[in-house]
This record gives sequence, C-alpha cells and structure tokens, in this order.
Amino acid sequence: MSTAKTDNTEDVGNKIRRVAHRFLLQTWLTIVVLVIVVSEFLWLPSSLESTLSNRINQFQYVLQISSRLAAAQKTDADRQALLQQLNLQAQSQGWQKIVYALEGQLREEAKSELNMQLLLQRMPGSDKAYGLWFNPEEIIFEQATSYRIFELILIIFVTFILLIIWLRRSAFIDALAQVTLAARSLAKGDFSTPFPKVKPHSALLELITTFEMTRKSLAIMRRELLSQIEAKKLGEQRLQESHNVANLGCWEWRPATDQVWLSESLLPILCLGKNAKCSGIEDFTRQVHSADKKQLMTELKSKLRVNAVISTDFRISNDGVIKHVHLMASVRQQKDGSLRLIGTCQDISDRKDIEASLQKLSSAITSSGSGVMITDVIGTVEYINPKFTETTGFELSELEGSTSVMLSRDCLPEDKYDAMWRDILAGKSWRGDLENIRKDGSSYWSIVSISPINNEYSELTHFVIVSEDVSKLKDAHAKMEQLALYDELTGLPNRRLFFRELTRLFDEDVMKSPAVVMLLDLDNFKTINDTQGHPAGDKLLIDVAARLQQDLPEDGMAARLGGDEFAVLINPVKNAKQVDRMAQKVLETIAKPYIINDNEIHISTSIGLAWLPKDGNMPDTILKHADLAMYQAKEMGRNQYRQFTEELHDQLQRYIRFSREMPEALANGDFSLCFQPKMDLLAQKIIGVEALIRWQHPELGSISPLDFISIAEDTGFIVPLGGWVFEEACRNLRQLRDLGFADISCAINISLRQFRDPELLDMIEKSMLDHKIAPEHLEVEITESLLMEDVDKAIVTLIEIQRLGISVAIDDFGTGYSSFSYLKTLPINVLKVDRCFIKDIPQSKEDMKITSAIISMAHSLNLKVVAEGIETDQQRQFLLEQHCDIGQGYLFGKPMQLKELAKLLDKEREPA
Repeated sequence: MSTAKTDNTEDVGNKIRRVAHRFLLQTWLTIVVLVIVVSEFLWLPSSLESTLSNRINQFQYVLQISSRLAAAQKTDADRQALLQQLNLQAQSQGWQKIVYALEGQLREEAKSELNMQLLLQRMPGSDKAYGLWFNPEEIIFEQATSYRIFELILIIFVTFILLIIWLRRSAFIDALAQVTLAARSLAKGDFSTPFPKVKPHSALLELITTFEMTRKSLAIMRRELLSQIEAKKLGEQRLQESHNVANLGCWEWRPATDQVWLSESLLPILCLGKNAKCSGIEDFTRQVHSADKKQLMTELKSKLRVNAVISTDFRISNDGVIKHVHLMASVRQQKDGSLRLIGTCQDISDRKDIEASLQKLSSAITSSGSGVMITDVIGTVEYINPKFTETTGFELSELEGSTSVMLSRDCLPEDKYDAMWRDILAGKSWRGDLENIRKDGSSYWSIVSISPINNEYSELTHFVIVSEDVSKLKDAHAKMEQLALYDELTGLPNRRLFFRELTRLFDEDVMKSPAVVMLLDLDNFKTINDTQGHPAGDKLLIDVAARLQQDLPEDGMAARLGGDEFAVLINPVKNAKQVDRMAQKVLETIAKPYIINDNEIHISTSIGLAWLPKDGNMPDTILKHADLAMYQAKEMGRNQYRQFTEELHDQLQRYIRFSREMPEALANGDFSLCFQPKMDLLAQKIIGVEALIRWQHPELGSISPLDFISIAEDTGFIVPLGGWVFEEACRNLRQLRDLGFADISCAINISLRQFRDPELLDMIEKSMLDHKIAPEHLEVEITESLLMEDVDKAIVTLIEIQRLGISVAIDDFGTGYSSFSYLKTLPINVLKVDRCFIKDIPQSKEDMKITSAIISMAHSLNLKVVAEGIETDQQRQFLLEQHCDIGQGYLFGKPMQLKELAKLLDKEREPA
C-alpha cells in the first residue's frame, strides 16, 4: 500500500515537475551550446595558430643557439655529446630531436616522416646542417586539450548553478504533489494517508492544517463504525474457525427417521464431496474402512438410550489414503419421545502418525548405529542409547544427571562455543567436529549434530545430540590430504600446497619483508621426453627437483606445479642481489649435465621472477606475472631469468584488449589494405604489389601489424582476418583490372595458423571465383619458419595451392632455419631476400656476397628472386647487376591506398 502511495505521489509530482524541468533543460542546453560554439569556433582556432607560431619561433631560436654552441666544439665527439645532452631535454621542451647531418639527407628523411616537421640551420661553407624535428600535431593537440578542459569546467559550473535552482523548486513541488494525493485519497474514502508536514512559513501551511483536521475526524467516525461490524462478524466466525483449527465437525442422527445432518467442516473429514447430500446413516459411513464399519454401527446402535455417551475411533479409506477419526456423541430424547444423537468427529490422523513415529523413533534410537544423547535445556543428561555406551564406555547410570561434555566449553574454542549456543537456543540445529574423551581416557573425533526440541507451546525443553565416531575417517583424510599436497613423482610440494603457502602469506599478513616467486620452465624438455622416452624424462624431473632442494635457502620452498614447470618461493628476501644470485645459481645448477641410462643429457631452464607484494596482492596474480616474466626469458633466448615489469603487464593488457577488439574492428570496417609496388628491375616497370593490412583504431589511431598480427595468430582470429585479407585483395585487384591494369599481380601473406586451416584452399578458390581473378595474378607468400614446422605437410599444401595456378613465394629468406637443400624439394616459385641483407649495401661487403649467392643459387633452381627493402639507387644498381628479377622497397614506393596506386600506375604508363 505504501509503495502504491509513493508511486502516486511521484506521478503527481512528475506532472508538476515536467514544466519546470523542461525550462531548466532548455536553459542548460542553450548555455552549453553557446559555450561550445564560442570556444570551438572563436577562441580555439586563433589560439592554436598563435601557439604553433610561438613554438616554431622558439624552436628556431633553440636551433640557432644549439648550432652555435655545437660549432664552437673542437671535435665531432664533443659536438655529438652536446647534441645528445640537448636531445635528452627534447620531450620536456616540445621537440623530438636535433640532428647534425647532410642537408640533403635531412630533407630526404623529412619526406618519409609524414607527421614530423623539420627546421634547418645551415652551416656556412659546409653541405651539412642542423635539423630540429618536432610534431606540430602534438603541439596543437596539447593546446586544444587545455581549451576543452576549460569548456568542461565552465559547463560543470553552469550545471551546478541550475541544479541548485532545481533542488530549491523540487521541495515545493514534492509538498504540493503529496497534498494532491492525500486529497484524492480522502475523496475516495481512504483516511489513512496523512497530509505532509511543511515548514511554519510555507504558503501551504493553512490549507494542509485544515485538510488534516478533517481527515482525522472522518477517520475516527469510520473506525467506530467498522468496529461494530467486525464484532458482529467475529462471533459468527469463531465457531467455524475453532472447528477448522481442531479438524472437528458436527453431526446429528435421528435413528427413527434415519435423518442425518453434517456440518460443512465435517465433509472433508469423512472424505465426502463438498456438495454431498447425506440422506441416512449409510451415507454417513460411506467412506468408513470396511474393517471398521460393522464395529462402528454396532457401537452406535448399542448405545441408543437416553444420556448415553459414545466414544470410538475408526478409519476412513479414500483412494488408498487412510485417515483416522475420533467420534464422540451423546443421546438426547426429543419431545415426541424419539432419540437424537448429537456428536462430533475429529481428524486424529496427525496424532496417530505422531504416535507411530514416536514408536519408530524410539526403536530407531535404541538400535541406531550412531550415538544418541538427550539432555534438558541446560545440558543435563537424561538418556543415552546403546551405541553411545559402546563408543564411550559410559553407562546411563554414570552420566544421568551430569552435564554433557559435548555442551561444555571444553570441546570447542570460545568463539565456536558461543556460536553453537546462539544457534541451538535460537531453535537451529548445529553440526560440527568435536574431540571427545572415552571412559578409559582415550580421545576420539566425532561428527556431532545438536538439535533443539520444543514442546507443544514451542518452548525449548531438550537437546538431541547425535554423534558419529569418525576417528578412522579423520586419520585417513589426513593421510589423503598429505598425499594431495605433494607431487608423487618428485616428492616436492605440488601446486596446491604452493598456492596455499602464497595464500597464507597474503591472508595472515605474515610478510615482514618482501618475498619472491621464481617460476621455472625447462627448455626443450619435450624434445628430451620424446627422444629419450618418458621414463628418462621422469628421471630427469626427479634429478632437477633434487638439485632445486639442494640450492634452497633455509626458509625457501620448491614445488612442482606440473609437467616440466617448477616454482621456488624465497621468503624473506634481504635484497635484490640475493635474488639475482639465487636465480643465477639455479640456472647454473640445472644446466649441469645429467647421467640417465648411461647417457649424458643437457638441459637448461627459463626463469620468471615476481616480487611479493610489489607485483601482486593475490596468489593468482603473482603466478601470472611470474609466468609472463618466464615467457619473456624464453623469447630472449632461454637459459636466463627475467623479472616482471609493468611493461610486461602493459603487454598483457594490450593482448587482452586487442583479442577482444579485433573481431569488432573487422565487423566495423576498421581494417584496410595498403599495397606496396613490386618493380621489374630490368624493365623498370611495376608488375605487381604486395597486400599489407592496416588497422585504424578509433581511439589508438593507426596500429602496426607487428602489434596485432601475433595476437591474432595466438588467438586463432588470424583465420577469419586472413580470409578477409584474401577476399579484399581479390576485390581490389578486380578494381585495378576494371581500370585497365590487367597485368598487375598481387602477393598475399599466409600465416602459420591459416596454413593449417583445412578450409584454406576452399577460401582461396571462392575468393578468386567471386571476383573473377585469374590464378596467375595471385601469389601466396609464406615464411620459411612456417615451412620448417612440418615440411612434409607443408609440401602437400603448397602443391595444392600450385594446382590452383597460384605461385608460391618464400618470404624473409635467410632469417630462419631453411637451407638450399630444402629449396630443391619445396614446390615454390619465388624467393624473397629479406631486407636485413639489403639495407647495408653497398657498405657491407658480406651482405653483398650473401645476397649475390642467394640470387645465383635461386636462379639455378629456376626460382624468381624478389629483393625487399630497397631504399637507394646504389642498392637497385647492385641488384640489377646480380640479375635480381624484382625489387620492392621505399625507392619504388611506400605501402599506399588503392587510389594512390592507381595514380602511380597511370603516371607510369604515360608516354615519357
């Protein structure tokens, strides 16, 4: 009712508020729009222009002073040292760096830095200059952010003022709404809704006072009238209610005429229908059990004399359900001399069930396999069953009248003892483990259940204590617990015990000084396990565990977490040097040779370190961070240790975020393709492109493929993403053909996860068919490391790709593990020389020799050669002299959108 009133009050108040709210909202919106328009279109543009101009003047002055100071230095080393000192302050001063180099080189570099701007200070009499790099977008962004913060503060201030005005109006509106609701309730006859209280000087005070006096007078008169009506009804209901509560019904029988009357409450007791008509005694006894009907009729007829009293029990049987009924009646004589039996029937099924249950309970307690004790409310023993005597040795005569030990303070700690008594005195059952004493003085563990017993007045009178001797179970559980906490193979604590120890450190606040977790993962253990056999692998794990225990400090703990993963807890730690020494010692110890089955085996380990509590305040967090550090150690070359850093944490967060957002980005169209031209070095003509994916993030801006491709590969998202790349590349290639560039081919990279996808070939074929692309205009690029994963399977897949008519290229050749012996067995068409061999040409004679050898060998195997990373004409000329077929790099063009590519191709085919 109160909720309904509140809702009505809100409805009325909302109607009144709506007009005021609309006005305040319009005012607020007008001011906010005015602030944004003035700031964004008047103040901000002029301020940004002025700030950028001032910064450029400042940078020019800095460049002049810096060049003069550098020119004053006697040697190039001093000059570079000065520039290095200046560049240390670059970020704080707003520029990126100051460089001393050839003026032409600086200008060329400026063309490649799209977001950067260069200021030059030429040196008299020299072709060198000082260049200062800065990012104008960062300066503009910084100034714009300041202005927008000012806008936000101004909008918040305006909102705060309007909120105060609204709150002052709201109080009056609420009071008026409550008055309206109370008046409506009064008109409908509801006198329970009071009128609201208002301040003494309120304009509504007199009106509300008058309404409230009227309401109270009407309410008094209404209560008096209702009281008289209720008193009359109460007397009529009490008799019927008493019958219902007692499961009692009335009846009357006149034997002379065989007329029977039954009260309404008796019909369900006798299992007669609600509208059943009883025309005689036969109908009265219709549902009486066949075994009891004759006896009942005999009892009734034998007592047909004046003032006789009848009392008997019988059963009612209906659809297999048995009900027990107690009948009482007295015989009265009518004025005409005839007899009339008046009586009651009461359903006593519950009482009969209780009696049967008590009998069963008594037998159950006596023969129970659990010890049972009954005490009074203060714990005085009144009964124990034979099993209790068997378990404890105490007879009832020895305990009767004494206080039960199970209810005393001796068996439980103070807090648990108090909690137990609170529960059982509140009528709840209590269950727990107690250590008790037998008559012979020996102790035993029992699971005890204490249940309170109430009498018919719901008063607590007794406790029933049921105990089960679980000493053997307790001992067995302790042994199982011990086995569950230690690794069966090595005997070291297992993950569960190690986790428990970490939890203890955090939960009990026992760390007096920092502690360290070292997470170890054996390097290449799987190879040893596969080549030497599992028994040898197990023996190696046992030996590693033994060496770990030998190197443990006094308070350290070593554990095997599973497989070839171990953990060491060092607590406490004195300083970082102690941890470094310990980690290095573990590396050296593990790396010593092992003699297993007369074979000398060598293995190393990678270690990740995490500090408690600096690197996490939960066991899961510490282990996760140590695991991250361990994987970094593996990536850095194995057989070393690394400590967890915030950078690793940031990498994890980025991994999680990109894993979640990449599917959304694909659905939202945030991915796009760029195309880098591939030039026929001899003909000086663009013959193809390589498709390269780009991600334009709505918040982070442009994200490099280096930052998300590996994550997509790990999560498996590379399969749908790679499918989109292939589809999009074919679509763009179709557009180029429609523009008249029919001879352009497109190279598309395939990752390891894609290469293993059983639907790869179907996807490639569908993309070609959908966009009507001839297979000779497509090229699939795979890395040599991908091939080395499973050479035989790779050959099968490559053959299938070539059967479609698509050429196959090995990307980044020379950076992995492949060799020319593999090349002659692989079904490939093109070999791409990695840019790491090209970038230092012609300065590096070694790279020139390697590149020349790769080209020559590839041609001998009838493979075309593509050189990546060509940036200078000297590199192009060298490769042309070595008969390299195709070149790719910034010299010919950076990765570009399709429109830019089309313009470049248009320009190329224009007559010279």
